[in-house]
Amino acid sequence: MTEFSSDQVVTVSFFRYRGLNKMWGMKQMYSARAPMRKMTGLEFFKPLGTGSGYGYSIWPDFSVYGMLGVWCDEEAAEAYIQSALMAEFKAHSVEQFTVFLRPLSSRGSWSGFSQWRIASPDPNNRLIAALTRATLKPHFLFRFWKMVPRVSREHEDYLGLIFTKGIGEIPLMEQATFSIWENKEQMESFAMRTFHGEAVHVTRERDGFKEEMFTRLQPYKSLGTWKSGSPLNEYLKPQNH
Repeated sequence: MTEFSSDQVVTVSFFRYRGLNKMWGMKQMYSARAPMRKMTGLEFFKPLGTGSGYGYSIWPDFSVYGMLGVWCDEEAAEAYIQSALMAEFKAHSVEQFTVFLRPLSSRGSWSGFSQWRIASPDPNNRLIAALTRATLKPHFLFRFWKMVPRVSREHEDYLGLIFTKGIGEIPLMEQATFSIWENKEQMESFAMRTFHGEAVHVTRERDGFKEEMFTRLQPYKSLGTWKSGSPLNEYLKPQNH
């Protein structure tokens, strides 16, 4: 088993709903907050809505919702997976997918949170994930969303991209993206050599961000399936709970 230099664990979970359970999933954006706050070892969390398609869309995906959790250690993260709240999520959804990660680097903050305890990467695991988020200033909303369709097209079938989903708290203004890549080089290629990087540069240059964060993490375990398969099955041994 890999030893990490930091005990902090990040979980990113996605849940797919059908029929009337889509409304239940939407309600959890508010209702899940109280039980999450009671979780032992929880340091930060965000209930997440998602965007349609690859996630870079002005239109929400009402069938998929998520939960980001930052935990003091593996034991706390596993307790969340075994909790009554997670059982409720599983009972109402048709598919669930959770990734366990360790933070490798970060700049900026999310709702004031920046207390990442950085771990040393496992040299035998080249996988890397990016969690990017931003609060947009009202004056830049139209300009930003005009750039989004091109960024979304660039994501499709980009070399080395394993999984991606647009996420957020407040439609239009509070935006985030979670993506998993085969290695750092492919992730950096997308960030620096495509219109995605140019769009971020333009937004910063025009003072369009109220708050932003870019965090790199190393996935080391996954639970469940997505689109009837495990996105990380080729790279990590899938876990069953």
